[in-house]
Amino acid sequence: MTAETNTIDMTPTWGEIGYFYARLAASNEQKAMEPMRSEVARAFAAAEALQQIQKFLPADLRETVSKVMAVELAKQGFAPQPD
Repeated sequence: MTAETNTIDMTPTWGEIGYFYARLAASNEQKAMEPMRSEVARAFAAAEALQQIQKFLPADLRETVSKVMAVELAKQGFAPQPD
């Protein structure tokens, strides 16, 4: 018999990571930023990959992309820009 375990996913979204990284950069926390560089690089690479394939996505997935981007931009203090 196995016990059921309830967990809460506390993993930050990319928008939350972006906000945190920007705050570190604004306060010149270079030592704290250094370990995050690979995550930032990965985020920018993922953004470019999405840009490259977005035109091939069906309309419903493009709409999902737009909604997620708006939410993640808001987490970083920015309003989404019109296309």
